[in-house]
Amino acid sequence: MCMVSVVYDYGRTVPQTSWTPDTWSQFQEILKRIDELDKKLGEPECHDPMKAAWVKEVEERLKKLEDNT
Repeated sequence: MCMVSVVYDYGRTVPQTSWTPDTWSQFQEILKRIDELDKKLGEPECHDPMKAAWVKEVEERLKKLEDNT
């Protein structure tokens, strides 16, 4: 199992209102590093449409917040 999937699962447990541009940026950095580790360990990519939809929801909410400031 790729670790990226595990990290996304954790991220989905955090209430959407807790994500700020700063925390989201840090989360994305963690995912990038975990993806690099998965590749070094030979783990397969594990794209999940539900997790991709969650990412889109969070990013749209953050964009709306930025647009309102």
